[in-house]
Amino acid sequence: MLASNELVLGDQPKQIKCPFCSNSTVSTVTFKNGYISYITCFLVLLIFGLMPSLLLIPVIMIITRTLIHKCSACNEEIGGDGKVFHVLGVKDSMMSFKIGEFGVILTKRIVIGTLLLILTLGVLWYRIIEMPTSQWMDYHQHYNPNITISDTWTDYLEKCTKEKIFQNLQNQQICYQKYIDRTIVDWKGYAIRVEDNQQSLMKFLHHSVNILVKMDPAESEFHPDLLLTADSEIATELSSEIEKLERGSEFSFTAIIKSIGDYQNIRHFHLLNITKLEGYIEIPPHLHQQSRYGNSQQFLAQSTD
Repeated sequence: MLASNELVLGDQPKQIKCPFCSNSTVSTVTFKNGYISYITCFLVLLIFGLMPSLLLIPVIMIITRTLIHKCSACNEEIGGDGKVFHVLGVKDSMMSFKIGEFGVILTKRIVIGTLLLILTLGVLWYRIIEMPTSQWMDYHQHYNPNITISDTWTDYLEKCTKEKIFQNLQNQQICYQKYIDRTIVDWKGYAIRVEDNQQSLMKFLHHSVNILVKMDPAESEFHPDLLLTADSEIATELSSEIEKLERGSEFSFTAIIKSIGDYQNIRHFHLLNITKLEGYIEIPPHLHQQSRYGNSQQFLAQSTD
């Protein structure tokens, strides 16, 4: 980009006194690609995909290059030919406008680059939202075991309460070896909170829907007992049942145990199936801005009484 103190020297070498080293010399003419070239290449890659872009990007790099003059003595860039794109002959120029009491002066190059950047970010966001989760790299692997265990939630707690696995390393290893990524459970629980992340980047971490669950018996009076997460495909398939859940709703679920949890991290299960039941218990609002159930302000007020 030509700054206000850079020189417009045409497209041929010029005799000039260098503003950097003060030598009188003949400038060297060369070409470079700037940020506009790279933004344009990335935009083409997003729109056309890899194979067509392999053919288009070299052409783009040629037609969007900028002619520059360098000092022959110190090799500093001292000016250009006054064009945004040398090959296309698009001349750079100053553009000014007012915003209220403020005047803004921009070059044509900055305006073009900004518009290209906005367009690129828009296309990138569209591709992210529309791309199926299956096309993205797994943040954590979804291994689906086929062993449904008969252990109840109570059986599980007898071996794998947070207190037991921290008091005894052997218990921790037993719980990992028996449950994690190896078994499917069919249990019942109560909804504390449901989060829908299908319009956010969380869906690419296989967390399109999060359900915080209170179990019976509960391990903690105040905290959820486990977290159910559903990827995009499962969330879409089970959307009708998930939409029925309210705070306190009883439901049955089939899920894979992914984490036994600890005092900092909740137990994590990957949801395979869910069915709302008729049961219900009273559960106070669980504070979280993204909760479907809201009541965050009310909960804060009650917690400070």
